Amino acid sequence: MTISAQKKQQLAAFLGSLSNAAALKLFAGLEADRAGMRPSGHGVDANGKSGLPHDMLLNNLRTQLLARGAVPAARKYDAKRIFFSPFEDFFIGARDDKKRRARIARPSLEPIWRLMMTEKALTDAAFAAAALDDAIRDGAETEALERAVFIAAEAGFGRICEEANTNQAARERVVEALGDEAVFEDMEEIRRLLTGVDFLHQLQALIPNAAPSLTEEQLYQIRSLFLSAHEQSKTFGAYILLALIGRLEKPWRALGVYYHLAGSADERLDAARDAAAVLPETLFEEFETLARALERDGAGALDAETARLRVTYFADYADGLARQAKKIGDNVFLNRVEASRDVAGEAFDRFIEQALAALRAAMPVRQGGGSSQLMSQRPDIAHALSPAIAGQAGEAAVLIAAAPSLAARLGGEPDFSSLITAEARDKCAVFAKDLIVEIRAAEGDERKAARRMLEQSLNIAAPLLDSDDIGLIRDRAAAAAVAV
Repeated sequence: MTISAQKKQQLAAFLGSLSNAAALKLFAGLEADRAGMRPSGHGVDANGKSGLPHDMLLNNLRTQLLARGAVPAARKYDAKRIFFSPFEDFFIGARDDKKRRARIARPSLEPIWRLMMTEKALTDAAFAAAALDDAIRDGAETEALERAVFIAAEAGFGRICEEANTNQAARERVVEALGDEAVFEDMEEIRRLLTGVDFLHQLQALIPNAAPSLTEEQLYQIRSLFLSAHEQSKTFGAYILLALIGRLEKPWRALGVYYHLAGSADERLDAARDAAAVLPETLFEEFETLARALERDGAGALDAETARLRVTYFADYADGLARQAKKIGDNVFLNRVEASRDVAGEAFDRFIEQALAALRAAMPVRQGGGSSQLMSQRPDIAHALSPAIAGQAGEAAVLIAAAPSLAARLGGEPDFSSLITAEARDKCAVFAKDLIVEIRAAEGDERKAARRMLEQSLNIAAPLLDSDDIGLIRDRAAAAAVAV
């Protein structure tokens, strides 16, 4: 089973919107989900129920995570890697339609580095990087050289950005060298981050990458680091908190850091309230972007696997933000969470309706008659299900089976999704029973075709039907197949 171009595009867009830590959490969640499945990895658990094609999804996710440097792997230790490492908590896999605050698209890194190696204003940075590479190769001390690279790059990028923002011709030349305006905007972000590289290094030393939670001691250390950075630059104080979002396995837990700062009696925080407020606004901006993306995709063609993955992640994000806000009694943020849940819930309703249609497509019927005992519509055994239709239906069944629990997590009314799930379960059961009648009535190749379709149908319906019911249907089908 392979991933279609459309699925790759949707999955890449979703993964690309996440920080490295959040994407790794999603990857770990899929691996954990697969752990409960059979070793085949084909999405069938010990009870015979169908699930996500984990190997397919994990392979695709692993490829994309490796491409963005998020999965630990043997990577070349050189000046380029050292230069970009302080900014890794701001990296995302792909750029959106517009520049997002404190988010740098990984595809921008190569053209930015190329400019750093070739632009006259960055000559000192290029020489420093070359010297650093020589020192690494020779096994020499590199700390002073690393610092020289950052100092030279800060000065060089500063000159380029200043000229580009005051001279349109200069800006057009730099944009052309970089490839497009979005890369230029990412370069400007890196130029701003270069003013506080030491603070970013301190944060990385303080909080492990993809940290699952924060201790009380770490909260106080983050507060101290934030205040130190803010005293140097109001902008950079905010950057420390925004980097923390990308550093946490569960980004929504950064909201607890904001509440810690907001509730502190430290007088030094009085002047830093506005900078601290950037943290929750950024979290909610990303959260609401997830909701709008679901709303947008709900109007298009369904990819049931990716829809389930994204809705689950959105629900995790919503639950996490709500828990943090409830601890403080922050009704303003709770209302924002509920508003986005409403948007996502409406999109999810459309996903479920589309999933039911995909399931119906795998139960073809034609008008009864002839040797069949069914005088109305009967299963159309003359035309085998295509692998594409069967695959889509199987994915749709997984999504429909999860509908009641996901709908509840989105704050929606459970009745609609429960009715859809019940309807789907009934349709699968009725279609299977009709196929048993076809098996009994048919002969030769027609009987074989009916048995093949029944087995396909049971594999598709496995997430919706009880394993005992599936076993009983198979027993009845076996008995019907030997009827004379």
